[in-house]
Amino acid sequence: MNSMQKFEHVMSLQPFEKKQDIPVFPHICTYAAVPAGVTQAYLFQGNESFMDAYKKTCEIIGYPDVAFPLGPKTVTYIEQMKVRIPGKDLGENELFQFIEEEIMKQEDYDLIINKGFGKWQMPYVCSIQNPPFTGPFKIFKAIGGFIGCGKEVAANKKFWDSKNIPMMFHGGTAPAFDTFSMTRGLEEFFYDLYDEPEKVKAAIAKATPDIIKTAIGSVKGIENPRIAIFAMRSSATFISTDMFEEFAWPALKQMCLALYEAGITPVVHADGNWLPMLPYFKELPKGSCIIELDGDTDFEKAYEILKGYQVLRGDVPATILAFGTPEETKAYCDKLIDMAMGGGIIIGSGCEVPLNAKLENMKVFLSCTK
Repeated sequence: MNSMQKFEHVMSLQPFEKKQDIPVFPHICTYAAVPAGVTQAYLFQGNESFMDAYKKTCEIIGYPDVAFPLGPKTVTYIEQMKVRIPGKDLGENELFQFIEEEIMKQEDYDLIINKGFGKWQMPYVCSIQNPPFTGPFKIFKAIGGFIGCGKEVAANKKFWDSKNIPMMFHGGTAPAFDTFSMTRGLEEFFYDLYDEPEKVKAAIAKATPDIIKTAIGSVKGIENPRIAIFAMRSSATFISTDMFEEFAWPALKQMCLALYEAGITPVVHADGNWLPMLPYFKELPKGSCIIELDGDTDFEKAYEILKGYQVLRGDVPATILAFGTPEETKAYCDKLIDMAMGGGIIIGSGCEVPLNAKLENMKVFLSCTK
């Protein structure tokens, strides 16, 4: 099988006959600078710089079966948080930093409920840029930024298609619950859940259809599209299962179903401990989504829960890639391969490959099914 065929097979949830057909996906974004011998500031120059480094990295460690679609400059724009940028606010080779602070105010829930998510979102996007977008055309600048991100995805897809390598996703979004958590700040948001639960739920309900509509529009014209849903604040690391069921799952389920019904595969990026939340994904159609897990979720137990229901991606830990030996890396990959033979697993890194991942470990990781 080529990489495209491997991806199609894993989505079928059917067992693999040969380990060579199991897809391997290292989440490489900022790490692209390391084997390529360039700085983080270089990656932030734009998409061409990122792809130049990514291609060089693949020539050194090996090409993946599934590619990460975006460089860090684009990722930080899509994530919609304030950010410190290498070479500008940080040293040339320092990792970018998201800044979490209270920007959204409690009264903004009323704005969203009464006038819609977009009325709040676009001014917010303008305010968090570095420097902020100002002037009478600032909203058009914000919209233009998202259009630019879409053009970069299309350009990168063209390259990876030429290699018969699928990208993990073609657009990104986040549930309102997670967006509010980050833009209000975690502490203030938790107070809101206690003090104004019905208002928070009403704002989530109002925002979700707008978020879905924008997400679907972002992949228009792409064949077999996938959209990442960054739901990092909906895990048991942050909330109880009761809170998940009341506040987070209804909108996340609505998003997954709407994307699936539109012919789009949701890729739920599930950092943190999701083990108590995973049974809920059995409420979705079989094979309708991909769930990306890191080391905080017990991957073996996750597979026991969702085998035959949804595709899982994970979970070679950053600690092994950074501090382990090639033998330890191979042993962990072999354990994942044994599970993956049963179908429905993409062997991947546990979230992003860290900057201090050893080159020899990455080579073992990329060649683990060969």
